[in-house]
Amino acid sequence: LAQGHEEQNLYPGLRGEDGKEGSAKMFFLERGIMWWQDNSDNTEGKSPTRNLASSQLACVNFLLPLREIPGALTAVLQAIDDDVNDVVDILDDEDRISKVEIEWIGLRQTLEGKSVKTRTRGAISTSVDAFMIADTGVGRRAYLLEWKYVEDYRKTERLNGRNETRHQRYVNFYRESSTFNGKVPLDAWFFKPFYQIMRLRLLADRMVKRRELDVCEAKVVVVVPKGNRAYREQIAPPKLAALAEQQYPKLRTVMTVTDVVRATLKQPDDAYASVCPSTLAAAVREKCGEAVSGWSEYQRERYGW
Repeated sequence: LAQGHEEQNLYPGLRGEDGKEGSAKMFFLERGIMWWQDNSDNTEGKSPTRNLASSQLACVNFLLPLREIPGALTAVLQAIDDDVNDVVDILDDEDRISKVEIEWIGLRQTLEGKSVKTRTRGAISTSVDAFMIADTGVGRRAYLLEWKYVEDYRKTERLNGRNETRHQRYVNFYRESSTFNGKVPLDAWFFKPFYQIMRLRLLADRMVKRRELDVCEAKVVVVVPKGNRAYREQIAPPKLAALAEQQYPKLRTVMTVTDVVRATLKQPDDAYASVCPSTLAAAVREKCGEAVSGWSEYQRERYGW
Protein backbone atom coordinates (compact mmCIF):
# COMPACT_ATOMS: atom_id res chain seq x y z
CA LEU A 1 0.00 0.00 0.00
CA ALA A 2 1.07 3.61 -0.47
CA GLN A 3 2.64 5.37 2.49
CA GLY A 4 0.01 7.04 4.63
CA HIS A 5 -2.58 4.38 3.81
CA GLU A 6 -1.44 1.73 6.29
CA GLU A 7 -4.84 1.50 7.97
CA GLN A 8 -6.36 0.17 4.75
CA ASN A 9 -4.52 -3.05 5.60
CA LEU A 10 -6.96 -3.58 8.49
CA TYR A 11 -10.44 -5.08 8.51
CA PRO A 12 -12.82 -2.07 8.13
CA GLY A 13 -14.29 -2.46 11.63
CA LEU A 14 -10.80 -2.26 13.14
CA ARG A 15 -9.80 0.98 11.49
CA GLY A 16 -9.65 4.28 13.34
CA GLU A 17 -7.19 6.42 15.24
CA ASP A 18 -5.50 5.46 18.52
CA GLY A 19 -8.35 6.83 20.61
CA LYS A 20 -11.18 5.05 18.81
CA GLU A 21 -12.79 2.41 21.00
CA GLY A 22 -12.47 -1.01 19.42
CA SER A 23 -9.85 -0.01 16.86
CA ALA A 24 -6.83 -2.24 16.38
CA LYS A 25 -4.49 0.74 16.83
CA MET A 26 -6.08 1.51 20.20
CA PHE A 27 -5.76 -2.16 21.19
CA PHE A 28 -2.04 -2.13 20.32
CA LEU A 29 -1.37 1.27 21.92
CA GLU A 30 -2.99 0.38 25.25
CA ARG A 31 -0.90 -2.79 25.51
CA GLY A 32 2.39 -1.43 24.21
CA ILE A 33 2.38 -3.79 21.24
CA MET A 34 4.65 -3.10 18.28
CA TRP A 35 3.29 -3.56 14.78
CA TRP A 36 5.40 -5.80 12.56
CA GLN A 37 7.24 -3.72 9.98
CA ASP A 38 8.38 -4.40 6.45
CA ASN A 39 11.74 -2.97 5.37
CA SER A 40 9.91 -0.27 3.41
CA ASP A 41 7.73 0.90 6.32
CA ASN A 42 8.55 4.14 8.12
CA THR A 43 6.17 4.23 11.13
CA GLU A 44 8.60 2.65 13.64
CA GLY A 45 6.05 0.04 14.63
CA LYS A 46 3.38 2.56 15.62
CA SER A 47 1.04 1.69 12.73
CA PRO A 48 0.26 -1.41 10.70
CA THR A 49 2.64 -2.38 7.93
CA ARG A 50 1.88 -1.51 4.32
CA ASN A 51 2.76 -5.10 3.36
CA LEU A 52 -0.41 -6.89 2.30
CA ALA A 53 1.15 -10.30 2.98
CA SER A 54 1.72 -9.66 6.71
CA SER A 55 0.88 -12.69 8.84
CA GLN A 56 0.43 -10.45 11.91
CA LEU A 57 -2.32 -8.58 10.09
CA ALA A 58 -3.86 -11.83 8.84
CA CYS A 59 -4.14 -12.86 12.50
CA VAL A 60 -5.45 -9.49 13.69
CA ASN A 61 -7.98 -9.26 10.85
CA PHE A 62 -9.26 -12.75 11.63
CA LEU A 63 -9.52 -12.71 15.43
CA LEU A 64 -10.03 -9.16 16.69
CA PRO A 65 -13.33 -8.56 14.83
CA LEU A 66 -14.75 -11.69 16.54
CA ARG A 67 -14.31 -10.38 20.10
CA GLU A 68 -17.83 -9.01 20.44
CA ILE A 69 -19.69 -11.70 18.48
CA PRO A 70 -21.14 -14.30 20.89
CA GLY A 71 -19.67 -17.75 20.36
CA ALA A 72 -17.29 -16.78 17.55
CA LEU A 73 -13.98 -17.23 19.39
CA THR A 74 -15.33 -20.34 21.09
CA ALA A 75 -16.00 -21.77 17.62
CA VAL A 76 -12.35 -21.10 16.69
CA LEU A 77 -11.06 -23.19 19.59
CA GLN A 78 -13.70 -25.89 19.19
CA ALA A 79 -12.40 -26.41 15.66
CA ILE A 80 -9.08 -27.37 17.27
CA ASP A 81 -10.36 -29.38 20.28
CA ASP A 82 -13.90 -30.69 20.66
CA ASP A 83 -13.78 -30.60 24.49
CA VAL A 84 -13.73 -26.78 24.57
CA ASN A 85 -16.82 -25.37 26.30
CA ASP A 86 -16.17 -21.64 26.19
CA VAL A 87 -13.53 -18.93 25.93
CA VAL A 88 -12.40 -17.44 29.26
CA ASP A 89 -11.60 -13.75 29.76
CA ILE A 90 -7.91 -12.90 30.06
CA LEU A 91 -6.99 -10.44 32.82
CA ASP A 92 -3.55 -8.95 32.11
CA ASP A 93 -1.06 -7.20 34.41
CA GLU A 94 -2.81 -3.85 33.90
CA ASP A 95 -6.27 -5.24 34.78
CA ARG A 96 -7.41 -5.13 31.16
CA ILE A 97 -9.88 -7.82 30.16
CA SER A 98 -10.08 -9.41 26.73
CA LYS A 99 -11.08 -12.75 25.25
CA VAL A 100 -8.06 -12.69 22.95
CA GLU A 101 -4.63 -11.12 23.29
CA ILE A 102 -2.11 -10.31 20.57
CA GLU A 103 1.70 -10.71 20.86
CA TRP A 104 1.36 -12.26 24.33
CA ILE A 105 4.62 -12.63 26.29
CA GLY A 106 3.29 -13.97 29.59
CA LEU A 107 2.50 -12.44 32.95
CA ARG A 108 5.03 -10.43 34.97
CA GLN A 109 8.12 -11.89 33.27
CA THR A 110 9.10 -12.82 29.73
CA LEU A 111 10.54 -16.23 28.91
CA GLU A 112 13.91 -14.50 28.60
CA GLY A 113 13.67 -13.27 32.21
CA LYS A 114 12.87 -9.59 31.70
CA SER A 115 10.03 -7.76 33.44
CA VAL A 116 6.94 -7.63 31.23
CA LYS A 117 6.47 -3.96 32.12
CA THR A 118 9.84 -3.07 30.61
CA ARG A 119 9.32 -4.99 27.36
CA THR A 120 7.52 -4.12 24.15
CA ARG A 121 5.18 -6.86 23.10
CA GLY A 122 6.04 -8.09 19.62
CA ALA A 123 9.72 -7.16 19.86
CA ILE A 124 12.87 -8.78 21.30
CA SER A 125 11.12 -11.25 23.65
CA THR A 126 9.34 -14.51 22.81
CA SER A 127 5.75 -13.62 21.96
CA VAL A 128 2.85 -15.52 20.45
CA ASP A 129 0.71 -14.02 17.69
CA ALA A 130 -2.57 -14.71 19.50
CA PHE A 131 -3.43 -16.03 22.94
CA MET A 132 -6.72 -17.41 24.27
CA ILE A 133 -7.87 -19.51 27.21
CA ALA A 134 -10.62 -22.13 27.10
CA ASP A 135 -12.75 -23.75 29.74
CA THR A 136 -12.77 -27.49 29.06
CA GLY A 137 -14.99 -28.52 31.96
CA VAL A 138 -12.07 -30.01 33.89
CA GLY A 139 -9.81 -26.96 33.87
CA ARG A 140 -8.40 -24.11 31.83
CA ARG A 141 -6.36 -24.71 28.69
CA ALA A 142 -4.24 -21.96 27.18
CA TYR A 143 -3.93 -21.72 23.41
CA LEU A 144 -0.81 -20.13 21.95
CA LEU A 145 -1.59 -19.50 18.28
CA GLU A 146 1.24 -18.81 15.85
CA TRP A 147 -0.24 -17.41 12.63
CA LYS A 148 1.43 -17.95 9.26
CA TYR A 149 0.45 -16.69 5.84
CA VAL A 150 3.07 -16.76 3.07
CA GLU A 151 6.20 -17.52 5.15
CA ASP A 152 8.86 -19.52 3.34
CA TYR A 153 11.96 -20.60 5.27
CA ARG A 154 13.43 -22.98 2.69
CA LYS A 155 16.44 -20.73 2.12
CA THR A 156 16.96 -19.96 5.81
CA GLU A 157 20.25 -21.23 7.20
CA ARG A 158 21.08 -22.30 10.72
CA LEU A 159 20.77 -19.47 13.24
CA ASN A 160 24.38 -18.39 13.66
CA GLY A 161 25.72 -21.85 14.35
CA ARG A 162 25.45 -23.22 17.87
CA ASN A 163 24.97 -19.77 19.36
CA GLU A 164 25.97 -19.84 23.02
CA THR A 165 23.66 -16.98 23.96
CA ARG A 166 20.57 -18.83 22.75
CA HIS A 167 21.81 -22.05 24.29
CA GLN A 168 22.35 -20.56 27.74
CA ARG A 169 19.06 -18.66 27.60
CA TYR A 170 16.84 -21.71 27.03
CA VAL A 171 18.79 -24.80 28.02
CA ASN A 172 17.41 -25.07 31.56
CA PHE A 173 13.83 -24.53 30.39
CA TYR A 174 14.34 -27.21 27.75
CA ARG A 175 15.92 -29.66 30.17
CA GLU A 176 13.10 -29.21 32.69
CA SER A 177 10.29 -29.17 30.12
CA SER A 178 7.27 -31.30 30.92
CA THR A 179 6.38 -31.81 27.25
CA PHE A 180 9.58 -32.38 25.25
CA ASN A 181 10.84 -35.98 25.28
CA GLY A 182 14.52 -34.98 25.32
CA LYS A 183 15.49 -37.15 22.34
CA VAL A 184 17.29 -34.30 20.58
CA PRO A 185 19.55 -31.62 22.10
CA LEU A 186 18.41 -28.03 22.35
CA ASP A 187 20.78 -26.90 19.59
CA ALA A 188 18.97 -29.13 17.08
CA TRP A 189 16.12 -26.60 17.19
CA PHE A 190 18.18 -23.63 16.05
CA PHE A 191 16.64 -23.49 12.58
CA LYS A 192 13.58 -21.55 11.40
CA PRO A 193 10.70 -22.20 11.91
CA PHE A 194 11.52 -24.87 14.51
CA TYR A 195 13.33 -22.44 16.81
CA GLN A 196 10.18 -20.35 17.12
CA ILE A 197 7.94 -23.35 17.82
CA MET A 198 10.34 -24.62 20.48
CA ARG A 199 10.31 -21.28 22.33
CA LEU A 200 6.53 -21.06 22.23
CA ARG A 201 6.32 -24.55 23.69
CA LEU A 202 8.70 -23.50 26.48
CA LEU A 203 6.54 -20.42 27.14
CA ALA A 204 3.50 -22.71 27.35
CA ASP A 205 5.31 -25.06 29.76
CA ARG A 206 6.26 -22.19 32.03
CA MET A 207 2.70 -20.92 32.02
CA VAL A 208 1.38 -24.30 33.21
CA LYS A 209 4.13 -24.68 35.81
CA ARG A 210 3.31 -21.28 37.31
CA ARG A 211 -0.43 -21.72 36.85
CA GLU A 212 -0.59 -18.34 35.15
CA LEU A 213 -4.22 -17.24 34.74
CA ASP A 214 -5.19 -20.53 36.41
CA VAL A 215 -4.34 -22.64 33.36
CA CYS A 216 -3.54 -26.30 33.91
CA GLU A 217 -2.86 -27.15 30.25
CA ALA A 218 -1.41 -25.28 27.29
CA LYS A 219 -1.29 -26.03 23.59
CA VAL A 220 0.78 -24.49 20.81
CA VAL A 221 -1.17 -24.20 17.56
CA VAL A 222 0.34 -23.21 14.22
CA VAL A 223 -2.31 -21.70 11.93
CA VAL A 224 -1.06 -21.99 8.35
CA PRO A 225 -2.90 -22.10 5.01
CA LYS A 226 -3.12 -25.49 3.34
CA GLY A 227 -1.62 -24.00 0.20
CA ASN A 228 1.57 -22.84 1.92
CA ARG A 229 3.53 -26.01 1.24
CA ALA A 230 6.78 -24.04 1.50
CA TYR A 231 6.11 -23.75 5.25
CA ARG A 232 4.33 -27.04 5.87
CA GLU A 233 7.00 -29.09 4.11
CA GLN A 234 9.97 -27.11 5.38
CA ILE A 235 13.15 -29.20 5.27
CA ALA A 236 13.99 -30.22 8.83
CA PRO A 237 17.48 -29.97 10.34
CA PRO A 238 19.29 -33.35 10.40
CA LYS A 239 18.76 -34.36 14.04
CA LEU A 240 15.08 -33.45 14.04
CA ALA A 241 14.51 -35.18 10.72
CA ALA A 242 16.27 -38.34 11.93
CA LEU A 243 14.09 -38.45 15.04
CA ALA A 244 10.91 -38.05 13.00
CA GLU A 245 11.96 -40.89 10.70
CA GLN A 246 12.69 -43.06 13.71
CA GLN A 247 9.37 -42.24 15.40
CA TYR A 248 7.34 -42.71 12.22
CA PRO A 249 9.02 -45.46 10.15
CA LYS A 250 6.08 -45.51 7.73
CA LEU A 251 6.19 -41.75 7.24
CA ARG A 252 4.86 -40.62 3.88
CA THR A 253 7.35 -39.39 1.30
CA VAL A 254 7.00 -35.72 2.30
CA MET A 255 7.92 -34.93 5.90
CA THR A 256 6.08 -31.94 7.37
CA VAL A 257 6.86 -29.50 10.16
CA THR A 258 4.05 -31.13 12.14
CA ASP A 259 5.63 -34.60 11.76
CA VAL A 260 8.93 -33.29 13.07
CA VAL A 261 7.53 -31.38 16.04
CA ARG A 262 5.26 -34.23 17.12
CA ALA A 263 8.24 -36.60 17.21
CA THR A 264 9.85 -34.46 19.94
CA LEU A 265 6.86 -34.42 22.30
CA LYS A 266 5.80 -36.82 25.03
CA GLN A 267 2.09 -36.31 24.35
CA PRO A 268 1.90 -34.64 20.94
CA ASP A 269 -1.90 -34.50 20.74
CA ASP A 270 -2.04 -32.50 23.97
CA ALA A 271 0.88 -30.18 23.28
CA TYR A 272 0.79 -29.19 19.61
CA ALA A 273 -1.52 -28.83 16.63
CA SER A 274 -1.51 -27.38 13.15
CA VAL A 275 -4.69 -26.11 11.51
CA CYS A 276 -5.71 -24.24 8.37
CA PRO A 277 -7.37 -20.82 8.77
CA SER A 278 -10.05 -22.06 6.36
CA THR A 279 -10.99 -24.73 8.92
CA LEU A 280 -11.34 -22.10 11.64
CA ALA A 281 -13.33 -19.79 9.36
CA ALA A 282 -15.74 -22.58 8.43
CA ALA A 283 -16.35 -23.31 12.13
CA VAL A 284 -17.13 -19.64 12.84
CA ARG A 285 -19.53 -19.42 9.89
CA GLU A 286 -21.35 -22.57 10.96
CA LYS A 287 -21.80 -21.41 14.55
CA CYS A 288 -22.50 -17.72 14.04
CA GLY A 289 -24.23 -17.46 10.67
CA GLU A 290 -25.40 -13.98 9.69
CA ALA A 291 -23.74 -12.42 12.72
CA VAL A 292 -20.38 -12.79 10.93
CA SER A 293 -21.53 -12.11 7.37
CA GLY A 294 -19.38 -9.00 6.92
CA TRP A 295 -16.35 -10.65 8.49
CA SER A 296 -16.94 -13.78 6.40
CA GLU A 297 -17.08 -11.88 3.13
CA TYR A 298 -13.87 -10.00 3.99
CA GLN A 299 -11.99 -13.21 4.81
CA ARG A 300 -13.09 -14.85 1.56
CA GLU A 301 -12.35 -11.86 -0.67
CA ARG A 302 -9.01 -10.96 0.85
CA TYR A 303 -7.52 -14.23 2.04
CA GLY A 304 -9.54 -16.93 0.30
CA TRP A 305 -10.66 -18.73 3.44
